[in-house]
Amino acid sequence: MQYNQKLPLIALAGGLVGAVLRAKQLAESFEPGTGLYMPGTLWGRLLVFWLVLLAAAFALAARQGQHHASFEALFAGTGDLYKALVAFSGMLLAAGGALWMVTEFPAMQSAQAESGQWIMVLEIPFGVLCVAAGLSLIGLGAALTRGTLTAAHAFLTLPPLFWAAFHLLVSYRQYCVSANLALFTLEIFASIACVMGYYHLARMLYGKPAPRRFAFWAAGAATLTLSDVLGYALSRALGASVVQWDTGSIIRGCCLLFGCCFLLIELFLMTSRTFPPLPEPPVQEPSDES
Repeated sequence: MQYNQKLPLIALAGGLVGAVLRAKQLAESFEPGTGLYMPGTLWGRLLVFWLVLLAAAFALAARQGQHHASFEALFAGTGDLYKALVAFSGMLLAAGGALWMVTEFPAMQSAQAESGQWIMVLEIPFGVLCVAAGLSLIGLGAALTRGTLTAAHAFLTLPPLFWAAFHLLVSYRQYCVSANLALFTLEIFASIACVMGYYHLARMLYGKPAPRRFAFWAAGAATLTLSDVLGYALSRALGASVVQWDTGSIIRGCCLLFGCCFLLIELFLMTSRTFPPLPEPPVQEPSDES
């Protein structure tokens, strides 16, 4: 039995279309003077409709496949392209974390007491976890190329999970006092999908495999992140200036993109493999009792 090979392609194509819709939303659906979102605009409705449609498609496509395959059988890769993509995604995530700390440390020194505490509790640990997650992805990819994992390698799935969770917390802290929901909703949902993707990746090594759920959340994380990050980049390339991310938001978005690249790589691998069907359980014939 095989997982749906079209799922990662749908996620990738859906994210690119979503990026175009998001760019048009950022360019035309926010008031130039105030930066507030104008409800009921065409591009906003089209973006919501497109993402809901993709979520339904992911749910249907992820129903294929089975649960009994091992972690290595699902996610191990041996080609040079696999090694290069995993290494680059991990290195860029680690570099993003280092750049985040360099950027946020001066802000921590000049922030007010309450804001500085939040930076100490969330934002600096977020940068540290970015670096740890990037290095863990490189180590996990190296172990997967050898085709065998030990108990120590299972711990490499935890830093990316904690990083994704901190990304969600940092994003929420940045926007929790804003009523401009359309500005940050996409990043929040992308962060949630990323957390769930890494959670279901990790649980494969801790006795509770659910590869179909991993397929759904990995596809969703890739689509939402591409729509948000590439959508903003495209809007800026087209000259839109109403919505402008600060340096920290750009770094955070790039880190999320690099982290989701790993999920998408593993989704491509998982859906490219065929597994033998599970054997039918033996049929017990009723015994004759006198």
